[in-house]
Amino acid sequence: MLTDENINRLIALYGNSVLRMSYIILKDYDLAQDVAQDTFIQVIKKYNTLKNKKSEKAWIMKIAINQCRNQLRSQWFKKIVYYEDDKELKNKTVEMDFKEDNTITHIFNLKEKYKEVILLYYYQELSIKEIASTLGKKESNIQQLLKRAREQLKERMENDNEQNKKTDK
Repeated sequence: MLTDENINRLIALYGNSVLRMSYIILKDYDLAQDVAQDTFIQVIKKYNTLKNKKSEKAWIMKIAINQCRNQLRSQWFKKIVYYEDDKELKNKTVEMDFKEDNTITHIFNLKEKYKEVILLYYYQELSIKEIASTLGKKESNIQQLLKRAREQLKERMENDNEQNKKTDK
């Protein structure tokens, strides 16, 4: 069983990362907070099953992703209306201390499989090997997903820049 000191250490080290990643996946700050809380409840309950303490972050992120997936699958979640108004989305983004650029918005709009690898690689700074372990896929598969996700992001951002240039004229 984890001591209070170890629980506090885990929350201090990984709490913001879990919350940010959950927010990007779910697009809702309140749900992200719920998922972060549920994630750490699971971590506390199952910490003794963690075999390799070096992969602690990847293990916690895997739990968080699974909690997000559960939330996305639930009937209740399917009834939620996403932010239609860009200003409201940007306000939530500011609330999470993200940069006010369109990168986050473009990540929001990726398919889940691409969103996950981008978040784990760039935001959680996990290696390809750790991501493969976290998602239960082969490293080559993760590399391919990451490559495709980058291509889609690049294309979307270039299209966005072209649109901005046209409106500026």
